[in-house]
Amino acid sequence: MSNIKNEALLKYGIPSLAIITIVMQLFFVHTKNLNKWKGGGYGMYSEIHYYYNQIYIPGISVDSLVKNDADMKATLGYLMLMPNEDSLKKAAELVLQTTEKDSIHIQIWKPTVDSKNGVYSRALIDEIYLKNSDL
Repeated sequence: MSNIKNEALLKYGIPSLAIITIVMQLFFVHTKNLNKWKGGGYGMYSEIHYYYNQIYIPGISVDSLVKNDADMKATLGYLMLMPNEDSLKKAAELVLQTTEKDSIHIQIWKPTVDSKNGVYSRALIDEIYLKNSDL
């Protein structure tokens, strides 16, 4: 009896678990803007690595923000990794508190390559406008 259970687990259980993991990864990639490189790496070579995503804040140097602030570096690094609405809003709130400005506009851009024409460009992933009065 035990041998039949082990055989069924190996034959159906493990492959089913792998399929569920893949489906969950693809679901989060398409609904929560999860990076394809994370969570199992399915599709990890289908796009340029998230390290090359760019955060643009008009009038502020992102390099100067992260230079001496570990919390800012971690928050903006997470925004590059997971460019979704939640991480974008958290980054905008932190930048507003740190810079003491009355409003902020943050954009995150992803590099794209058109292999047929050999053209390298950027695509806007997401952006947020946030006022101090919204906090």
